[in-house]
This record gives sequence, structure tokens and C-alpha cells, in this order.
Amino acid sequence: MNLCQIFQRNPAIYDGEVHLIYFFKMIIKYKINSDLKNILPVTLEIFQKLKSQGVKEDILFDVRLCLEEALVNAIKHGNKKDKKKLVYIAVKFINHIIEIIVKDQGKGFDYKNIPSPTKGKNIKKPSGRGIFLIKKLMDGVRFSNGGSTIKMVKLF
Repeated sequence: MNLCQIFQRNPAIYDGEVHLIYFFKMIIKYKINSDLKNILPVTLEIFQKLKSQGVKEDILFDVRLCLEEALVNAIKHGNKKDKKKLVYIAVKFINHIIEIIVKDQGKGFDYKNIPSPTKGKNIKKPSGRGIFLIKKLMDGVRFSNGGSTIKMVKLF
């Protein structure tokens, strides 16, 4: 059996950048239409599954808030609320690591130049805090595919 076959038969992911193989205790994958009404059922289900694995309430709060923010961004800004477009969600859990990937079918955005919501005229804006919160609450955040994919990691 070659490595590709092993990966296909086991809950594993290969991270080509660091050349490590992580075996996850739980992997949850979803595909949802770009409708804001789909966020609550998915986040609640993920919340319950992580809770059943013994994840503490304070960690669950951070993870749920960040997941909801990433999904709102994917639906509103990435897919422009086009219900024909999908948002892909993957949640991976092992020991004390939760990894969440949210991918939309949009064109992406310039994630390197996000204005700070804590400075100047942005302080009074009613929006623009989602990515700021995600970066503050999660232990690792990385964008890829031109900004249409966000990977968030929470250690506990």
C-alpha cells in the first residue's frame, strides 16, 4: 500500500509545508449553500460534537464565534450571498488542537491589507471586526487561495 492509499483509508492530512502527517481523532466536513440561515445549524452541530469530545466551554465559545465570523464572511463577502455557491467547512480535532477550514467559491480578497477596526474612522464602523476577532481568539490563522480559504487553529 502506498502513502496515497494510506491517506485515503485513514483520517489523515498531509501538510506539504512542514512535511508532517497528523492523525485526527475526529474530522467533520460540511457543504452549505450561501444562505445565512445555514450558519446556526452547522455551528451548533459542530459545537455539540466538540463538546462531546470534552472541549471546555471557554474554548468552545472562541471556536464557535470564529467559525460563525468566518462563515458570515464566506457567505456575504466571498460568495456574495449567491445561494448557488457553496461554502465548504472542515473541522479536525486531535488531543488539544482544533483546526477549522472554511472555503468559499468567491474571488478572494486582499487579506494582507485589512484595515484595523481599532484605529481612526474604523472605530465607529458597525462592521469590519470579524477577521480582527478571529486573529485575537485563535492561535493560528492563515489565508490561502487568494483569500477564499481561511484556516484557523485553536490550541488548548
